[in-house]
Formats: sequence, C-alpha cells, structure tokens
Amino acid sequence: MIVLLSGAKKNIGDFLITDRVRALLSHVLGDEILWLPNWQPLDGHEEEIAAARAVVVAGGPGYRPGMYGSVYPLFSDPGTLPRLGVPVRFLGLGWKGDPGDDFNLEHYRFTERTLALVRALGDRGRYSARDHLSLEVLRRNGIDGVMTGCPVWYHLDSLGTPLRIPSEVRRVVFTPPEQEVFHQQSREILYGLRAMLPAAEIVVAFHRGIAADAQTPPAAAALLARYAAFARDLGCRVEDVSYDLERIAFYNDCDLHVGYRLHGHLYFLSRRLPSILLEEDGRGRGATEALGAPGVRAWELTWSSRAARTLSSPRAARIMARRFPVKAARAAAVPEALATVRAEIENGFARCAAVPGRIDATWPVMEAFIRDV
Repeated sequence: MIVLLSGAKKNIGDFLITDRVRALLSHVLGDEILWLPNWQPLDGHEEEIAAARAVVVAGGPGYRPGMYGSVYPLFSDPGTLPRLGVPVRFLGLGWKGDPGDDFNLEHYRFTERTLALVRALGDRGRYSARDHLSLEVLRRNGIDGVMTGCPVWYHLDSLGTPLRIPSEVRRVVFTPPEQEVFHQQSREILYGLRAMLPAAEIVVAFHRGIAADAQTPPAAAALLARYAAFARDLGCRVEDVSYDLERIAFYNDCDLHVGYRLHGHLYFLSRRLPSILLEEDGRGRGATEALGAPGVRAWELTWSSRAARTLSSPRAARIMARRFPVKAARAAAVPEALATVRAEIENGFARCAAVPGRIDATWPVMEAFIRDV
C-alpha cells in the first residue's frame, strides 16, 4: 500500500495533480493507494503509515520555507515519521518564489524545523522537483534531488505522441490569474484575444471557481463575479471548473490555452495541445524554463523590491514586502503575450511542438523515481 498525501480542496489544479499522481503510482507500482489530505495532521494514522510501502507527498509548490509545519503538518511530533521507518517520497514538488527572480532564488531558505526533519529522515527521504529552479532550491538548502517534472506533465496515453497542431483555432481556453494584481492586465489580454480571433469561441475558465464558499471569501467572489461579467460582455463563455475534473473534460476538444493558471497550461501540454503561459511568479518561470513552452513574464519589480535588490539584502526585502507591494503588473506583457499568440498560430505552434520531446525525455526519470520506493 502507498499512502498518498496531496491537497485537493477547490482549485482544479490540485485535483488534477492528485489524479495524475494516482495514475502514475498505479501504472508503475500497482499498489493500493490510501489518500490522506496533506493539510491535515497525520496523528492517528500511525498504524496505516507504518504498514505502508511508502508515503508519497505530492502537490504544487510544497518546497517552501516552512515545508514541514506550515505546508505539510505531518505529525505534531517531528520524531514520529522518522521513527516509523517508512520511505517518504516528495514527488514533483516546486518552489514558490515571489516574484520569482534570481534574488529570490539566491535567498530562498528552508526553516530549521524543515531541515531537521530532512536530516532525521536521512536516506528514507527522497526528493524530486518539478523544474530546474526548484531543484536548485533543494541544492541550495543542502538537499539532494532529481528533476522529474510535475506529475501533470504525464498523461500516460499521450506519451510518445506529437503535438496536435490545429488547422485553425476555433476554440480557446483563457484562464484568469490567481493574483488580483494581474486582473487589469489579463482583461487587456483577453480583449486583445477577442479582437485577434473574432470567429473563435473563447472559454474563460475559473480554476478556483467564482462563487463564495468555504474556500472563497465574499470579497474575492465579488471580484471574480465582476471579471466573469466582463468576459461575458466580450462574448466569451464563462465556466466555473473548480472541484470536479469532469468540468475540464471539454479542454480536450479545444485548440489552444492562453492564460495564467499553471496547471491549465500543463494539462494542455500533457495532452499535446498548444498552450501559452503568463507567469505570475517563480512557479510559472520554472515551468517555462523546464519545458521550453511559450511563456511571458507578467510581473515587474516595484521600487521597493528594486531597492532591496540594490542593497542585496534579504532582510530589507522582507521588511519592504511587509509594507509595500513586491511586484506590479508588467505593461509590456500585454503586447508581448498577444504577439506570442499570433506568432505561434502563424508558425504552426513551432515552440509548443518541441515540448512533447522534453516531456518524453524526462518520463524515464519520473518512472525511475517512483519505482525506487
């Protein structure tokens, strides 16, 4: 039995990660899988975990400073997991550098509590990264790892197949940003797409939904509702694709993704469909550099962030970040994104066409990492 820890609350990207990890574990190992939510403590599950072949920790940007405790509570007693003696595999996790520049990378440090757990696990703990920047984060924190790519890269039935290049772009998925700072920028890009592709159906897909609920406070829901109204006024179709993977089944019948949601981007590429990403932070940058797919940096540094970098002071950067915005929407991203879409369409999606080769070349690394439990 494999114990799988992953997060799937509302964001469809988290459900997608969980689904793909399940598929990969079943394909490579064939073991029964016990899923446990990674945001809840494991206290009370000692017997099941001790009997497991391995614990697999999956899901998104887990390589954060407070990986143990803040991101993954695991056991309240930090000695419990090492004492159980079960292998622990951190599978295809990523960093969350914000904004995601080289200064972030240089000063990205795990807490001592996290590093103490890594030391206690010793050889029983192994770590894979979803991109090269995340692998570099591990290295800078003294942790050996391997770059396997994100589990969402791998749609098993699509491995070994080329990009599906559309003869015409008739249906586009546009995913709005997670962060409010990019809302106006993204509206301008959506407006430009509508003008560029007047005959195409454009579906604006909200990966974290629109309506208020336990995961979305009313103020955020009101903001999303205004965004959805803007999209409808442009003649776009609006879809809430949160909670249920069946809600993104229509992605398979679309010709192109343009937008900010990383796992929308990776889903399309895994299915060998073209996609262009607007990078909100280091997560998007990491994916662009690892896959070579078209990506546009959405952010630029604010004056306070530039000042901290001029001083080369991580302490100054932390103080400034508490008082001032770290980043702003980059005005040049709008024409750059639209020019990238136009160039890819006119050139037969040449840049996207190279991505399947990178995924296929990395698959044996992922497969070997999973097999070695």
